[in-house]
Amino acid sequence: MVKAGEFEKAIAVAKAQVEDGAQILDFNLDDGLIDGKSAMTKFVRLALSDPIIASVPLMIDSSKFDVIEAGLQNCQGKAIVNSISLKEGEADFLLKAKTILKYGAGVVVMAFDETGQATELDHKVQICKRAFKLLTE
Repeated sequence: MVKAGEFEKAIAVAKAQVEDGAQILDFNLDDGLIDGKSAMTKFVRLALSDPIIASVPLMIDSSKFDVIEAGLQNCQGKAIVNSISLKEGEADFLLKAKTILKYGAGVVVMAFDETGQATELDHKVQICKRAFKLLTE
């Protein structure tokens, strides 16, 4: 719907999801055929003009951090970012975390580091402990 420029139809879907009990709305506008940053800005602004949609937190979700930041810049209240990881290293991870903190958002951290996505429990725990330590210390 967003790709077709039918933002109002997409907003109606989001509103219906909240009315049907959704407690968080995940907004992911990753598509090679749209300008994600512009679409995220417009969609978040339109969505949050509806009081029903504005009553739940938004999960701002994108593989492109500039799209995530566009979403955060236009959110009212608390948002959640899905997601950041250590795949680009600690400096990139901390820069993104500080940006997210600036907007007061929560964050989902993936068990993914410079070597790839963890598949074994021990490696997942190791990455998550490392991320937690970086975020809290």
